[in-house]
Amino acid sequence: MKISMRNRLLRSLPGLLLAAAMLMSLPGTARALDDDEFGGYASDTLSIQVGYSGGPYYEKRLFTLSELEQMDVVYADYTFIDNMPSVVIDHVKGVRLSDIIDGADIDLGSVKTFHFWIRDKKESSYTSFSKASLIDLPRYCYYSLPDNFDYEEGVGNEYATSDAQPVDTVMALADDWNRCIAGATFGSDYLNLNSNTRFRLIFGQRDAETHTAVNSAKWVYAIVAEVTGEPAITLDRSAVRVSSGAVVELNATVTAADPLIAEEEPVIWSSDNQRVAAVDEHGAVTARAQGTAVITAEFHGVSAATAVTVTAGNPQNTASGSDKTGTGGVTASGKGSLAEPDDASGSADASEERTEDLPDGGPDKSVDEENPPVQTDGLPEALKETGGPVREEPSPLLSVIGMAVIGLFAGGALVTWLLLRIRAGRPKE
Repeated sequence: MKISMRNRLLRSLPGLLLAAAMLMSLPGTARALDDDEFGGYASDTLSIQVGYSGGPYYEKRLFTLSELEQMDVVYADYTFIDNMPSVVIDHVKGVRLSDIIDGADIDLGSVKTFHFWIRDKKESSYTSFSKASLIDLPRYCYYSLPDNFDYEEGVGNEYATSDAQPVDTVMALADDWNRCIAGATFGSDYLNLNSNTRFRLIFGQRDAETHTAVNSAKWVYAIVAEVTGEPAITLDRSAVRVSSGAVVELNATVTAADPLIAEEEPVIWSSDNQRVAAVDEHGAVTARAQGTAVITAEFHGVSAATAVTVTAGNPQNTASGSDKTGTGGVTASGKGSLAEPDDASGSADASEERTEDLPDGGPDKSVDEENPPVQTDGLPEALKETGGPVREEPSPLLSVIGMAVIGLFAGGALVTWLLLRIRAGRPKE
């Protein structure tokens, strides 16, 4: 019975896979394809953003690949322990994370946390590290780790860190990732690097026990630097007094850990009494009606306030409560308050008594809410002389005529009554 070539290959496949696994276990450096090497999208730009915890975040700079290649490029080796567990050696060409942040004009001392946004073929996500863990704490490449690694326990022995070399945290432009075993050769000319996982976060080890390979973020396209430092806001006035109908501008001054946040993040304005005073998104306050209101400006969780008092408006020498304007530009409100014309000196209130000069022979009268002043301009001379309406007494002749008319009416009624009585007493014919 003949066996086809296809069947022979299928039967020998398990043996081929076993042989490949045995070859990878031989001493020396074994080239290991990262299972996720082609699972994402290599980026040609790197966005650096800044903001407070929780956002929003603002882009400080967008680096191109060529711009990063013109910076101080680092060529270095990095060791990891992966989840097999095995020792991994990565030959890296990259740029220091600290240099990138500095190049974006962000104060590294103000940074608390980094978020590395990655783009794989399924979704966009991020991984986070504290600035202290990536920048402040020393990290190393352990060249002695492959020869002093317990593969059963998954940790290095006491000699694993004997040949430690300090390394910086970098964003790899290209790298050559390999899984190593005892007797591994670390040499590299950095010519056979690939950029399939660009940009890749790479950092050194702090001990020979922690499995850190899984945290080496790949396909990074954006780095968010979350900063500390309390924001602040102040207003140019703590209180303001305006007339109804007026518009006044309030100016807010904000400070933040990064100037871009102060420049880009909006100030949120609000009024606790829109009926009295309203405010727009620029801090322009419009006085609507008499009363008080508090205008609040908020900036990233902190706020400042201005107390606004609105008085009766007088843009046309008018006052609230009255739709009539008196002669001379003085208008009385329904409550008796007075709004003086613009060129009047001093002020008057209806609740205050005052004395006015009256014509000779007239009594002095105090002017108050119960006895208001009388306007005389344009009135007949008789009214001007008395200072008020003239009351004339009726003529005596009119009284006599009235009594006569009443008498005649009463007499006629009596005569009519008598005639009716006489007719009622006659016998019928």
